[in-house]
Amino acid sequence: MQYFDDIIPFGEFECREALEREVKRHRYWKSKTVKKMNFDRIETSTSIQYILESFTEARSTSEASEAANFAAMNEASCSMSGHLSPWDFEVMPNQLFVDQVRVFEMPGSSQINPCSACSSEGTIHCFHCRGYGTDKCSFCRGTGMKSGVAHPAVYTHPMIATFPHADLSRGYASSSTATVRHGGSGSGSSSYGIGTPMHFMSKTGVPPPGIGTHDLCYMCHGRGIKECHHCKGGGKKPCTSCAGTGSVRSYTRIKVYFKNERSEHYTESEIPEKLLLQADGKRIFEEEQDYVIPISRYSDEDVNKMSKLFCAQHLQKCMGQRHYMNAIPISKVHYSLGNEKGIFYVYGTQKLCFFPNFPSKCVIL
Repeated sequence: MQYFDDIIPFGEFECREALEREVKRHRYWKSKTVKKMNFDRIETSTSIQYILESFTEARSTSEASEAANFAAMNEASCSMSGHLSPWDFEVMPNQLFVDQVRVFEMPGSSQINPCSACSSEGTIHCFHCRGYGTDKCSFCRGTGMKSGVAHPAVYTHPMIATFPHADLSRGYASSSTATVRHGGSGSGSSSYGIGTPMHFMSKTGVPPPGIGTHDLCYMCHGRGIKECHHCKGGGKKPCTSCAGTGSVRSYTRIKVYFKNERSEHYTESEIPEKLLLQADGKRIFEEEQDYVIPISRYSDEDVNKMSKLFCAQHLQKCMGQRHYMNAIPISKVHYSLGNEKGIFYVYGTQKLCFFPNFPSKCVIL
């Protein structure tokens, strides 16, 4: 194994540049104060980031169904070849060491079954009109009158003697109306609501007194009901499970989970690890194999120890492993500003800055 440890430390110019960016971000001092600051000495060090990644694969199966499309089906897709396992098929990830999920149909698991939702009829009763094909007219509120108010000449007539009311047997008292039907369900043209002008005319044979055609609802023409727009007045709709074919295709769905298991360790440094997580370093070592061998001959024994521990924890079936080390440069700067002395750190290839004891409030010197 070959390691590249040639890390160039930060100079005074780079440290001052990083300090100016940090001062502007946190408003520690004025920019002219930074220029007056003296750097007494700069101590350089390196924090090694060791990362081990294992690319694992897991699979699960579930039953699924869809409407049968006989035109697009072939004999091979419907043939059952004994007991199938989700691991009998090769599935490759789009990219290694990236979390991803792939879903596909298990070949040879398709079956044609009769639709249980519609009993293979292909149609179901309309849920909104309960199979009647009509619903209360929303423009006249079921009264048949353009004004939306039932006319007294209609509901007070001795042959009518009823006010437009809801049909409680249909389950939707607020959106339905009691209806008189001639010819059974679905024949909306010969149906009308109770207590409407059309009800009056069917009983008496003459129009209601004092009411003209201009007083009737222009949408239902005095019937108080209108065609259900969900089933178009037929009372039935195509079955949503089989799309009107009466058959469904059942198959086994395979879901493949590709997951990247990651373990990382930072060697000891004076900068908190939560800050080192944001820092980039120089790649000094990288290896990718089916199963990597722990690092054992690096100069820092802490890295060798953690590499052995991580490799032992990742002993599992996987599609590949890789481990690498990043060297994060760190410069500890001792500064003096008048009678005040302190330290700050510049770390990472992005030249991030860290003050261990920075002022909690704005300080202007």
